[in-house]
Amino acid sequence: MGNEPTVSTKKRIKIILFAAILCLLALVGRLGYLQIIAASDLREKAEAQWVRSIPVESKRGTIYDRKMKELAVSASVETVIARPKEITDPEKVALQLAPILDMTEEKILETITKNKSEVYVKRRVEKETADQIRELELKGIHFTEETKRYYPHNTLASQLLGFVGTDQAWSGIELQYDKYLTGYAGKIVRETDTRGKALPFSEETYYEPQEGLNAVLTVDSMMQHILENGITRAMEEHNTTSCTAIAMNPKTGEILAVGSKPDYDPNDYASYDEKYWKNKAISDIYEPGSTFKSIVMATAVEEHAAEKTTSFYDPGYTVVAKQKISCWKSGGHGTQNLEEILQNSCNPGFVALGNMIGKETLNQYIRAFGFGQKTGVDFPGEASGMLYSDSQLGPVEFATQCFGQGISCTPLQMINAFCAVINGGNLMQPYLVKELVDDDGNVVRSTEPKVVRQVISEETSATMRDMLFKVVDKGTGSRAKIEGYKVGGKTGTSEKYRDGKYVASFIGFAPVDNPQIALLVILDEPKEYSYTGGVVAGPVFQAIMSEMLNYLQMGPSEGGSANIAEIQDVPDVTGLSMEEAVAILQNKGFKTELEGEGNFVINQSPKPTVELQTGSKVTLYLGTETSDGEATVSVPNVKGKTIKEAGEWLESIGLKIEISGSGKAVSQEPEAGAKVAVGTTVKVIFASE
Repeated sequence: MGNEPTVSTKKRIKIILFAAILCLLALVGRLGYLQIIAASDLREKAEAQWVRSIPVESKRGTIYDRKMKELAVSASVETVIARPKEITDPEKVALQLAPILDMTEEKILETITKNKSEVYVKRRVEKETADQIRELELKGIHFTEETKRYYPHNTLASQLLGFVGTDQAWSGIELQYDKYLTGYAGKIVRETDTRGKALPFSEETYYEPQEGLNAVLTVDSMMQHILENGITRAMEEHNTTSCTAIAMNPKTGEILAVGSKPDYDPNDYASYDEKYWKNKAISDIYEPGSTFKSIVMATAVEEHAAEKTTSFYDPGYTVVAKQKISCWKSGGHGTQNLEEILQNSCNPGFVALGNMIGKETLNQYIRAFGFGQKTGVDFPGEASGMLYSDSQLGPVEFATQCFGQGISCTPLQMINAFCAVINGGNLMQPYLVKELVDDDGNVVRSTEPKVVRQVISEETSATMRDMLFKVVDKGTGSRAKIEGYKVGGKTGTSEKYRDGKYVASFIGFAPVDNPQIALLVILDEPKEYSYTGGVVAGPVFQAIMSEMLNYLQMGPSEGGSANIAEIQDVPDVTGLSMEEAVAILQNKGFKTELEGEGNFVINQSPKPTVELQTGSKVTLYLGTETSDGEATVSVPNVKGKTIKEAGEWLESIGLKIEISGSGKAVSQEPEAGAKVAVGTTVKVIFASE
């Protein structure tokens, strides 16, 4: 009996047993939590300790013009990476890398001794540079692939395209569509020890990046080239501060070309002042001046505020609230009808017309035409413009607004409203990207023309087209006439707040009976004896529009001037012998220019069926026809050429180009003089000087 446990002992045993069970349950619960609930998180933390990854940049999508011509492309380049834990002699490594990477030893040493698993030594180096480093077989120095953005046409459409910096898009289409163009990065994964050194038998795993989508613009690169050449000439001729132009399809809202000068080269954006990065046609505002009278006149016609026979008398001025508002013509225009005040761009006439419409009604139409609000174009940094508030719009302010002063808008707002005047009355939403496509050509997203609202009737629009034609045919826009075509338009001159500084503009369209192109040209502060839109901007419009119509193969308008050279289709002479091709072209009245070697035509410019005036030049690119009927060409020497120059030269003779690096061409494969089949890709390496 003496060995039996006492009651107190039994209680202690039960307590200990209960405590043990609780501990066991706690351990089981904790184990379950770690194995089930927290497993994913713990696994990620563990992998972070023994797995290292190097990001692999995705290839950015290409930006094409509407005819699939490349405007922005990406090429693969290499980036030098260091793993500091693997470098045993950092001073020696820095000494060897410095001259190759064009960096100081101190900078490299500071980088490769950081307490990190991986560090960038230098990003986006040329292949030749990377190969030089590989030959050194430096322990701890590795490479990853990145992409570098190239703009093969340099300054062409630069303010529209924008650019991509080291790690992000900064402006333009590149920024607006960045999330679509970028794609998704891949990575290189490897196993390491606790100090970050690679395990002896571990293998690297490569996760392929997903390439970005490609953007197809509404812009036509040839029309863009025509527009930019035109405003460049205008800037030089009139010594302007800047020159801006924008061309649209008035029926769809597609922007066909847009730009301003001065501009910049996105391949070397850092060398330019940031003010040149802006697309002034979308981001800057100006006073439209008399081009705005087309909006006031359309409102008057739609509201039947005046008839064609309504009489307006202009003594050279009008008085509003005791303030004298002068006409541009000394002595005035005398008695005029409705059409004539538009043809003569008569300020007093439009003040009277505005009063006939009424302040409230006119302001409703101004807003309906899209002024004072963003158009919604797919481009960053669009400005809204400025309108008077109802409380600010006194009698004088309303009077000056009737002829386009005191109101501010973007060039895009002005041309978009003008398109509504001439296209049947529909205000369209302008746009710049037609489609987003993948590399297989599948359309992922497309943009269709969108009518924002109908502002005026088709009947009013037809009346306005006829009235605007008479402005060019008989009125202040006569310098915008184009032989063989019916052109409509309106001049514009506005005075800036600085004395003696003006903005000259011209807005117009062609052909009158079936508008295909609307074009606005703005010259800021022309420093000539004349600064009016008709004298200064009209001829710039005429030069640009005539080239665009010719490029689009638009035939002469019925009722247009007949004094034009004969126009013919360019015949297709590809595949013929040089002698046959030259004979055919000369019989058609065309001149010929020969490029390349051989006696067989492999390409021609312009392409077949393009309409040209007789006497124009057709360039023939020559090659050699082999016994099996295949065409071969001699590879030209592109060394010393820029990416644009090399690409255009190779493309012209039927060869493709593979770009590596940037700057000027330093080597090529195949070498110059080699005979290759048409369609062969020439690998060209570019390097900075």
